[in-house]
Amino acid sequence: MLGKVTVIWRPNVGKSSFFNMYTGHKIAIVADEAGTTRDIIEFEYNDRDNDIVYIISDSGWLDFGSKTDEVAVDIIERTIRAIDESDMLLWLIEYDKFTDLDEEILRTIRKKKYQNVVIVATKADNEKKEMEAYSLAWKGWIDNFFVVSTSHNRWINDIKNFIADNFKSRGLHYAYDETDDTFIKLAMIGRPNVGKSSLVNAITRENRVMVKDMAGTTRDSVDTKFVFKDETTPDEGQNFVLIDTAGIRRASKIGTRNIEDWSIMRTDRSISRSDVVAVVIDGFDWIVHQDMAIIEKALEEGKWIIVVVNKWDKVLAKPGINKDTIMNKYIDYLRQKIEFMSWVSVIFVSATEWKRVDEILKRAIEIKEERQKRIKTGIFNTFLEQVIYKHPPTGNKKSHKPKIYYGSQVDVNPPKFVVSVNNPEHFHFSYKRYLENRIRDNFWYAGTPISIEFKWRGKTKDIVK
Repeated sequence: MLGKVTVIWRPNVGKSSFFNMYTGHKIAIVADEAGTTRDIIEFEYNDRDNDIVYIISDSGWLDFGSKTDEVAVDIIERTIRAIDESDMLLWLIEYDKFTDLDEEILRTIRKKKYQNVVIVATKADNEKKEMEAYSLAWKGWIDNFFVVSTSHNRWINDIKNFIADNFKSRGLHYAYDETDDTFIKLAMIGRPNVGKSSLVNAITRENRVMVKDMAGTTRDSVDTKFVFKDETTPDEGQNFVLIDTAGIRRASKIGTRNIEDWSIMRTDRSISRSDVVAVVIDGFDWIVHQDMAIIEKALEEGKWIIVVVNKWDKVLAKPGINKDTIMNKYIDYLRQKIEFMSWVSVIFVSATEWKRVDEILKRAIEIKEERQKRIKTGIFNTFLEQVIYKHPPTGNKKSHKPKIYYGSQVDVNPPKFVVSVNNPEHFHFSYKRYLENRIRDNFWYAGTPISIEFKWRGKTKDIVK
């Protein structure tokens, strides 16, 4: 069983720095701005030294005084729920102070009778501060007390060793496996306020990320692990990692050192580490320049692509809409805007009403199978002969007659084909696209880009994507 650790804190105790230092990744945004963490961020931490894997959760802040702030209240509610689901709590305080808010957190811990709580005194950057930190321990509220300095990376390993020993003694021991490829990593990418977080909540059937009717409420990339089961999946279901990301805005709208710069960089990284990119667009806005930029980025990375048209319920409710034709009209419009639309899946959903959201997962499973599909060399060469017979290679004005000798599929995920030719420079560029279209007509490869490499005398001259 996979154990879970949740970090709880009040604002300005150095939580994000601690979380990033602990995990070794810039998962939590660090900025000189109180309350920059808004979502419950879960990270699967692989402790190789102790041979254990567990979830460490970076919660929202606990500020019980913000009773009238809707966002703060939402954060507190989700944080309390995350605490209730945890196997251990790391409670961060400052090395030299214990505030009224800390007292409130302590009362909450006692009232709910939470077990396995560890206090971590932060910002103890020298021996004097360390001694001051231990002077807080006299209160004796909790036996497990650690002092850390994230700026010097001191005493972090002591906490890791304590957690590993505790989890192993309780049977929460999950051995590290670096090659687990059973998960489909699905990134939800899109402009602010198109409904990405609502989709995450609808897919997981749980309020894991904050959803408010305002742009920019998600600042961090949030990973959510879950198992999807239906009649099309094996009995054990399909493992997913769902990545909800900060929205991408126009560069002109963002200051050079604004916190949203970090969100954009994190979104780019989310695309890079995902398998499939669900590009979420607003059904009312049609597709805009920022949406195209996201699609181009995903295409450059060779990712599986699904276009998710959200808020479709509102589109259908608009006066004068022909419900029988609007969907086909929308698809025709997208085909005009996106030249490779023929292989990209389009799904129309309503996140708020949970309509068709499971189709995103079903399509991702289908695309995974397409990505792994391999065509036998004999079959592929028979296919090439037929294609060449119907439409011989087209040359350019300065070339000799182009000629194809043979070809084969050399890789999967994404599918890659190598075609041996007399000279890649003899081929007109349009013939490469023709080959790709014929491959898709015969072998499908839905939802994924494919690459075709023209090879001449054993040297790579060109790659077509």
